[in-house]
Amino acid sequence: MSGRRRLRQSFLRTRSATISKLAALKRAAILKRGGLLAHATATLPGAAANPFSKQSAARLEHFKQRHGPFLLLADSVSTAMGLARFFSPTLRRLARQSWPGPVTLVFAARPGLNRACYQKSMLAVRVDSDPATCQLASQCGGLLLSSSLNRKGGLAGTADYRTQMRWHRHLGGRIAGQSQLNSPSTIMRIRRNHCTIIRP
Repeated sequence: MSGRRRLRQSFLRTRSATISKLAALKRAAILKRGGLLAHATATLPGAAANPFSKQSAARLEHFKQRHGPFLLLADSVSTAMGLARFFSPTLRRLARQSWPGPVTLVFAARPGLNRACYQKSMLAVRVDSDPATCQLASQCGGLLLSSSLNRKGGLAGTADYRTQMRWHRHLGGRIAGQSQLNSPSTIMRIRRNHCTIIRP
């Protein structure tokens, strides 16, 4: 490969990364203003909200036609583990084995987030393997509040233009992409040092 060709490929990679980062900043601004986004994940398409914004969390509840709890998507294992109240050996082992990936862990958590995150002081958390989702979470303080992209009793939509137009009253934007598995995540609940599989 010639030097000129290598230089061009390097330039295109840098340009692509810059465009991707700018797009993530633009989408994160929608969430910080209290909006909702349609986005792809490693499992199913989701509707993402900002867990640090009451308005954004309320919009997710209105869209889903139910109250929480909703899933938290973390940008990294360290962010996710920082939410835990107790660091049992089982939680550490499962986090190390499962993340990033299609496994949701439910564990006792520190207070401080929106009530839509909690069920009896427990959180459902996943570190997703979709790079765009992790980048968006990183731009929003490390966490996204997320649920499947459907309304009560309806089928899940896709993070495309038609879905955004169909639910334009609810969605402030979208991050286009394909969900990798198109099936829900495995859910494991950890209490102290015991693990229960809620959904295989």
